[in-house]
Amino acid sequence: MTKQQFLSGVQFYVLGKMYNGASTYSYNENANCMMRQSRSSIDERVVMDEHECNIKKIGRLGFEGYTFVMRKKVILKYKFSDLVIFEQGV
Repeated sequence: MTKQQFLSGVQFYVLGKMYNGASTYSYNENANCMMRQSRSSIDERVVMDEHECNIKKIGRLGFEGYTFVMRKKVILKYKFSDLVIFEQGV
């Protein structure tokens, strides 16, 4: 995935699809956050779209996000090259 695809909100997997119905993610520019799409294992339609984490920084090669788990801040770092574009029916 490229930085431009990420910024335009293209849905993706992290490190590829693991199973049918695996969650996908996308960047929401208006809220500056990552959204997670929970998908049906039968036909992969989006069942629920919800907030996953906030975005701290978007760089040339990747992004840094954060969320809180049980009052503890968790920092995430991913390279755009590790994100695999979601393709319907594949």
